[in-house]
Amino acid sequence: MNRLELSGHVLGEFLDWDSPLGLVYCRGGEGFSASFSCSRPALVFARCHSVFDLSLDGGAPARLDFSSVLVLPSSMPVELNAVTGLSHFALFCPSRELLGETSGRDGIALKELVSLFSRPRRMARNNWLNEIMHRFVFERVDLDRNLNSATSFLSVEIIKEVFYLSGLKTVAPAVFNMDDSGVYESQPVMKRALDYIEANLFSSLTMAGLARNSFASESTLLRIFRKEFGRTPFEYVAGRRLEESLALLRNRRYGVGEVAALVGYASASSFIAAFRKKFGVTPLEWRSGRVEG
Repeated sequence: MNRLELSGHVLGEFLDWDSPLGLVYCRGGEGFSASFSCSRPALVFARCHSVFDLSLDGGAPARLDFSSVLVLPSSMPVELNAVTGLSHFALFCPSRELLGETSGRDGIALKELVSLFSRPRRMARNNWLNEIMHRFVFERVDLDRNLNSATSFLSVEIIKEVFYLSGLKTVAPAVFNMDDSGVYESQPVMKRALDYIEANLFSSLTMAGLARNSFASESTLLRIFRKEFGRTPFEYVAGRRLEESLALLRNRRYGVGEVAALVGYASASSFIAAFRKKFGVTPLEWRSGRVEG
């Protein structure tokens, strides 16, 4: 049986345990914690630079952050306690059928894939895994797309990449990985900048403060963001705030003006304009579409 208990400030949740691409996604605020177990094997990702203290089956706590992935056997009790003020985690629960599809598509013996989930494993994730998991969550949670070619491809790639990262089978990196470097391991300035942004996402941010906390000059930080994301730090921040607004709109607890204020916009009108530009609809149209769908 699947079990999920949340406490503290819960900003939003997405529950889809039982589809072939089973996914649970939770967003939390101050004091957020979660305890769960899943009837399937699972992969747990902290997202958006969230950090959690992690306890498996009542054991001693360890740390789970945005640069790692946790592999879980089925039915193992897990507790997550947020360290950061804004805390997201994704629980990906692939079905036996999906493991079989991964095996058939990529020539990995099914018993080898099953062995991946024979015990808990906490592993560093690389840039490719980080990218495909982010896209998978965006497709499933934010765009409400389930069984299509994109989500099917991404789900198989996630399982395959975690399998190879586990070291259970050695292959040439070029066979399976577009980028086998660690997440921002070669760019500590970027990691410090993103950590600071996520910790202060809804606060008033300045370029000077961001540069100071990244241990870089403003010009260096601007150059790095343009190279990495193709945009300035504040364009990146604006995008992240709009992504967070989706969770607040989804739970219908807040009006559009309240959501605008919560995610750092000075007025509802500026929030609505930015939202329409990014998502193609107004916040109310998006909310209505989600309710109807």
